[in-house]
Amino acid sequence: MMSKLITIRAYKFAELSDKAKDRFVNEMWDMPFGAETGEHDADGNMITKYDYFGEWDLEEQIDYCESNNYLFNKYGELVGHLEDVNGE
Repeated sequence: MMSKLITIRAYKFAELSDKAKDRFVNEMWDMPFGAETGEHDADGNMITKYDYFGEWDLEEQIDYCESNNYLFNKYGELVGHLEDVNGE
């Protein structure tokens, strides 16, 4: 198999244009993040609160993307999965 090496410009979330950020926020909107509240309902079940990436402020969004090492193209699409680490 013949392969070709290409270069892709990748950006951190904070570096994206507002339009590209909005595109990623819209893509993430349907993915809830659950966190246990430490409280229990009447049946003794732990109460889980859900929030969404789009509800977070910009700083929280940036922190989340940086902690997960997310890289984007200029349109706000994830490209980290294209990264070739150590020739693998």
